[in-house]
Amino acid sequence: MRRKKLPKSTAIALIVGGDLVLLLLGWFMLVSPQRATARSNATAVQATEVQIEQARAPVVQPSAVTQPKQPEIRTAYLYKLSKAMPTTTDMPNLLLELTQVVRSAGVQLLQISPTPTDPLTGATSITLSVSGDFYSVTDLLYRLRSLVAVHNGVLDVSGRLFSITSVSLTPSGTGRTLNGSVVLSAYTFGAAAAAAAAAATPVPADTSGSTTGTTTTTTPAASADTAIGH
Repeated sequence: MRRKKLPKSTAIALIVGGDLVLLLLGWFMLVSPQRATARSNATAVQATEVQIEQARAPVVQPSAVTQPKQPEIRTAYLYKLSKAMPTTTDMPNLLLELTQVVRSAGVQLLQISPTPTDPLTGATSITLSVSGDFYSVTDLLYRLRSLVAVHNGVLDVSGRLFSITSVSLTPSGTGRTLNGSVVLSAYTFGAAAAAAAAAATPVPADTSGSTTGTTTTTTPAASADTAIGH
């Protein structure tokens, strides 16, 4: 039986289709794996270059740990501190200094009322009753605050250390004059530490309780009888 001959166009289409199949197979089997290998090689090259750059970079030595510098204590600082906060209240000099500051501000001092020094804190509360215009009273407050100050890290002391607690101003009824009441505190150094040390000192136990009790009950009676007899 004689086979039927394929048309020429069909034969050409089969040949072209076969060539395309061969090209696709060659791409997937040969070219595509090589591209993946090329990408892997490029990544490895980049990683190697980064390692080389890191190796070439200068090694930074860790800085040594420096201890904080202790502040230098000078004799002048101790003298200034003792001037700002003396070890005793020294009430006469304290009142004299306040009087001079008030006069230098151009304010009239009506009354000055100190209170006893607190033994626990070493603070002495003082009330100043003054009279003057607003600018003079403001200048007084500035002068009180400026007696002890710090300028560029240096302690500057020209008098006692005062902290202003409260200020009240009321019109006097004559022109621009105001009546002011300034409550401030002055301080002594070492009072709180001494009070704390005294509180921490143990009190010795009384071992003669019974004998002392007997003596204290009989002695007052005898003293009273003696006083009545005389």
